[in-house]
Amino acid sequence: MESDDTIEKAVIVGGGLAGLTAAYELKRAGIAARIFDKDDKIGQTWLDRHPQLSLNTHRSVSHLPRLEYPRGTPAFPRRTDVAVHLQEFARRHDLSVEHGVTVSDIRRTDDCFTMQINAASVRARNVVIATGRDRYPVMPILQGGDGYRGLLIHSSQFGDAKQYEGKRVLVIGGGNSGFDVLNHLSRVRPAQTWVSVRSGSTILPKRLHGIAVHRLSPLVAALPSKVADVSIALTQFLAFGSLADTGLPAAHKGAATRLSNEQIAIPVDDGAIRSIRDGRTKVVSEVLGFSGDMVSLADGTSIDPEIIIAATGYGAGLGSLIPALDGTEGVSIRQSNAYEGLWFVGMTPGLISYFHNVRRESRQIAIAIRARRYRQFT
Repeated sequence: MESDDTIEKAVIVGGGLAGLTAAYELKRAGIAARIFDKDDKIGQTWLDRHPQLSLNTHRSVSHLPRLEYPRGTPAFPRRTDVAVHLQEFARRHDLSVEHGVTVSDIRRTDDCFTMQINAASVRARNVVIATGRDRYPVMPILQGGDGYRGLLIHSSQFGDAKQYEGKRVLVIGGGNSGFDVLNHLSRVRPAQTWVSVRSGSTILPKRLHGIAVHRLSPLVAALPSKVADVSIALTQFLAFGSLADTGLPAAHKGAATRLSNEQIAIPVDDGAIRSIRDGRTKVVSEVLGFSGDMVSLADGTSIDPEIIIAATGYGAGLGSLIPALDGTEGVSIRQSNAYEGLWFVGMTPGLISYFHNVRRESRQIAIAIRARRYRQFT
């Protein structure tokens, strides 16, 4: 057996929000961890997103442990604010990230894990996967899509909203990322915007009578799910009245229950609903496929967008990291004795914020790893 000097106590895969928080909690528990990240610098994933991006969660519950945002930061921090926040956190707590490292082929071997990092091999007692739920974009497979001569992109490629002025734009998906795109399009002047929605969701306003609604999220999160469902639905009604006139499908499940059971985030409105009611955005039925440059819809009609933005979500892509998890998100496997020492952080959304969930999960992981170390030496 190899000596403990050649086996890391813990390795964290991912040096973003989740990875840094996990490293911080492990360090507080007396456990040194190596942090591997594929990007060139901390916060690069945020900086690579479109320039209009900001958090949908309020800054008061969207910060790293023991670090507030500087005075003057918007209520909903921008992507650059978040990137600087992560960099400052790593500096203050002396968290060293090894950049430009691609991790793959994580396998259980004997009493530890083996993984490939670039051209080398590393062994570790514990591996924390902190690569997030949105590691790769999910694109829909649409009949006839190969023949479409317009521009078909994923919402992750949205870019500057100004480029869509004067264009006919179809957004596929009315979930969280779909509403993010629609909110930004509502501030420019496309020739026409359509949104194709397959199922309904409860929608929260970013602000209600000038108040940032999300500031109340800790109170809502403390409620039983069914009560939280009613609270969120009531907030939607107070903000928008009945949405029956918009063409948006009614929600068939409560927002809090859906978030908890299906990990589907709640869409946030910041101009999209007004755009729909003003006629600048038209709600259409599900996209079936393409016929030349025309897009065929489930209700038998067709539209002719120049640009299609697929707001169809993301995947964690765990199979490319851990071959044993290929074909599954694999989060529940962290409880399996066969994979003791394999941990996941930042894979589930929550009512309060991603930051809040990650802090709670990281604390739990640090406690469990410390207990596991104690068992190994007793």
